Amino acid sequence: MSSPGAVRPRATALFALPALLCLLLGSSASAQATRTWVSGVGDDANPCSRTAPCKTFAGAISKTAAGGEIDALDPGGYGTVTITKAMTIDGGPYAGGILSSGTNGVIVNAPGATVILRNVTINGGTTGLDGIRILAASKVHVEGGSIQGFTGAGIHVLPGAGAVQLIVRNVSFNGAVARTPATPAELAGSILVESGSAVIGNSQLASGVIGIHALNNARVTVNDTTLVGHSAQGLLAVSGAQVTLERAMVAQNGVGIKAEAPAQVRLSDTLVGHNTGPGLEGPVVSFGNNRVAAGNGTDGAPSSTLPQN
Repeated sequence: MSSPGAVRPRATALFALPALLCLLLGSSASAQATRTWVSGVGDDANPCSRTAPCKTFAGAISKTAAGGEIDALDPGGYGTVTITKAMTIDGGPYAGGILSSGTNGVIVNAPGATVILRNVTINGGTTGLDGIRILAASKVHVEGGSIQGFTGAGIHVLPGAGAVQLIVRNVSFNGAVARTPATPAELAGSILVESGSAVIGNSQLASGVIGIHALNNARVTVNDTTLVGHSAQGLLAVSGAQVTLERAMVAQNGVGIKAEAPAQVRLSDTLVGHNTGPGLEGPVVSFGNNRVAAGNGTDGAPSSTLPQN
């Protein structure tokens, strides 16, 4: 017969096991919150709560659950970040910033996920590489804020990103400087779409090498957007890309709009003016409601006209 002393420790261990499991599960759940916070006076050792915020986006992302949101409490500088899961980063009303001299500002490598960047200011300080570099995702939304000072692209969708959809709204791009030497794909300036599709609206793309550069059969739709002050082209479509511009202004670039067959650009209600070279070059199709004779070096002419249905 077993003594009571031999049974008691085993029973104690069995009773303690559920409590230990609860403790471990509770610790794991509390490690990642649906919403976390960053502040210029925060600390990445904090839990990233509103009252104990983290210091950087990178510090907060490991404590934020997939599908969650990181919010900035003030106009601090929150550092570069790599996003590997569904996530929203909101810079808040002060457009919390990322300074990324000599490197990429945001890398998105989140296969199948939706990533939202809202009200974020990304500054490459004239030596940054890409402002936002998209390796993989289902959808990437960039809403509000500004991107400037990069030697590559403000936003760069890489060829391996596949069928990703990029959506850009109310974003200001300024001051990209091409790498030297640069490959044609690096001469982007503002937005470089090498795969998938993009919708760009209500934005201003200024003072780069190329405003929008679409290639590799990418599908790009642009509306209510200004492409101004680019040293090469305001818009360049090559390698089978298909681009549609509606209610856009393409002005004061080297060439306004250039397409290289089999790529094609379609224009509706768009002004192309005061470009130092041709306004239109290559297979550029018009819906018959555009204004091109507006002080270009040479205006160029649409390759064909489509009916307005």
